Amino acid sequence: MKTVIVDNLVKKYGKVIALKGISFEIYRGEVFGLLGPNGAGKTTTIRAISGALKPTSGKIVVLGIDVIKEPLRVKKRIGVVPELPSMYPELSVRDNLYIMARFYDMNSDEFRERLGIISEQLGIKHILGIKYGHLSKGYKRRVDIAASLIHDPELILLDEPTSGLDVFAANNLRKLLRKLVSIGKTIVLSSHYIDEVMELSNRVLLLYNGVKLFLDKPINLRKILKLKKKVKLYLAKSVDRSLLKMLEKNIDCEDCKVELEDERVIVIHTDEPLETITLAKQVVEENNNRITDADILPPSWEDVFIKYIEPLEKRECGQCPLASTGVCG
Repeated sequence: MKTVIVDNLVKKYGKVIALKGISFEIYRGEVFGLLGPNGAGKTTTIRAISGALKPTSGKIVVLGIDVIKEPLRVKKRIGVVPELPSMYPELSVRDNLYIMARFYDMNSDEFRERLGIISEQLGIKHILGIKYGHLSKGYKRRVDIAASLIHDPELILLDEPTSGLDVFAANNLRKLLRKLVSIGKTIVLSSHYIDEVMELSNRVLLLYNGVKLFLDKPINLRKILKLKKKVKLYLAKSVDRSLLKMLEKNIDCEDCKVELEDERVIVIHTDEPLETITLAKQVVEENNNRITDADILPPSWEDVFIKYIEPLEKRECGQCPLASTGVCG
């Protein structure tokens, strides 16, 4: 069942075209990822779907309702978590959520019932009496999500939900999103964190400069972009250039790259990080050096930008597997 239908969506701000005729569909019960750098059109797309922004042209249907013609009907049936906090800092969590409930015409009994359910689901029961402004960023984000769920919506739109959170808070929030999917919610997740979108989404829409570059399963995007993880090796002694050449020779990996980040730090781009560390350890020790520590890092948007998006900006389309989208036209 189609929860969202977007057809030839265009949004112009004067001479600036934020969205250039994008089309896609979102199905019930899936996590749909919106991926792209800042300025790609992710937030504009979220706001258009929610009815908060009127497009220049095109059609948007959410839960069978024409968003452009009946935005208020749509708003009653969806939940939105904006990138920036939107609660009242001097009010308690409970009072903030009550204000949201009244916006959806819920009475006191309905509010108490829903508050009991979502405070249990989101792990915020113990902070209901605390002022929103006194919470950590992680708990503020949970309360923002609770506000979007208070009326039991069928569709939830999240704009950069883990932005500004520390590693632990971000991981907890990802677990929370999985829980929401398990209870039947449809989620649209907008982010510029590649690993986050790849891990959580059923399908990914990659936007760049208002254009749809790619729409498919995350594994297929990973294959096309050849996204590799980074192995960062910290060595006891300074690295000899000959060691880099030996590592390149011994690590058997298609398109693997070995770089010297610092005089004692080597970075290897690879598909098999654990195997790479094992092989590198052997080579390093044979060169009278040793590895003191190692990190495995996910692919970053910066990596994708440098390798693929930058060539598009320079119109060097032959270097980019996404050029077939017509973005270079």
